[in-house]
Amino acid sequence: MTLSRWTILIDKDDITKSSLHPAAEHTPLKDGQIEVALNKFALTANNITYATLGKSFGSWTDMPGYWAFFPAENETVGQLPVWGFATVTRSENPDIEVGEELYGYFPLSSHLRMTPGHISNGSLVDMTAHRQALAPVYNQYNRVQAMDDLKAEEKDLWPVFRPLLVTGYMICDQFDENGFYGADQILIASASSKTAMMTANSFRLFEGAPKLIGVTSSWNKEYTVKTELYDNVITYDDISKLSSGTKTALIDMAGNGEFINAVHQHFIENLTFSLLVGISHWDSSRPAKGLPGPQPTPFFAPGRIKARSADWGAGGLKVRMNAAWDSFATLAPTLTQMMDLTGPQAAKDTYDQLVNGTVDPQKSLLINV
Repeated sequence: MTLSRWTILIDKDDITKSSLHPAAEHTPLKDGQIEVALNKFALTANNITYATLGKSFGSWTDMPGYWAFFPAENETVGQLPVWGFATVTRSENPDIEVGEELYGYFPLSSHLRMTPGHISNGSLVDMTAHRQALAPVYNQYNRVQAMDDLKAEEKDLWPVFRPLLVTGYMICDQFDENGFYGADQILIASASSKTAMMTANSFRLFEGAPKLIGVTSSWNKEYTVKTELYDNVITYDDISKLSSGTKTALIDMAGNGEFINAVHQHFIENLTFSLLVGISHWDSSRPAKGLPGPQPTPFFAPGRIKARSADWGAGGLKVRMNAAWDSFATLAPTLTQMMDLTGPQAAKDTYDQLVNGTVDPQKSLLINV
């Protein structure tokens, strides 16, 4: 049976449990509201981090976790945030016409009701009440018709890579601002992940960046080497083979506590900085307390984006993001195979595969609705 209105719900206490449900039929919009229907979106390991941090960001920030963006009626389950494109299907807002396409942050659901505000030619902000206490970067939507930086041939890359580009660039910017923390080399763990690759590519834009060492599993090593984004690629078991006397910084994308512990215990005082970015290895143990070297520091991209938006202005931020994107877009086809799937059941199946770690990192999965 084909569902015209649907939602995928995830158990907040066990993110391996997902279920596809019919969504309620639409009700009248209030003045100023719009409803959009999801068209195409990406599912990556980044979405598993969203689910892992669904209840709370922990020490990242005091804001609620990712389940707060699109709350479900039943508080025991959550709607997963995804990045993609959606079309306005109903509008009670005089500035937004039915048929307009938006790019941004949506629930893993067929439809979303929004309350647009701060409307400009290029963007709008969802002013729905519960979202005002959440990270502002997730509430802004691009109006596709005015996106001069969106090339038709790159459109499918946006849901997969653009959010990760911003994260990767902001990580590099933080390192650059702090003199790369005095490191002679930077370990990037989960090096085959898309966020790691975006980070490695962005480091090319910063003069004086140290040597990059990608750390990955043995079965992903060959692929990671072929990306040519790292000066060297090793497996997790190879950490002990690196010189412990080299000033080293760590960027960890996976949240594997045993690996983080091993890095701290190997380099000790020569570990100059330890940055925690993602938790795609949601079922792994967290880092131990009282590790030698610097305390692992969480990275919260929305906070960094907010600060740099204030420093550079929205235009300055956009110029930097576009430059970083241009440096990556021509490389992207060599890094991934775009795979188009169709329908809500395919979306559920893909989520299940991601959370169980059975998706090939060389593939990028786009869901068409």
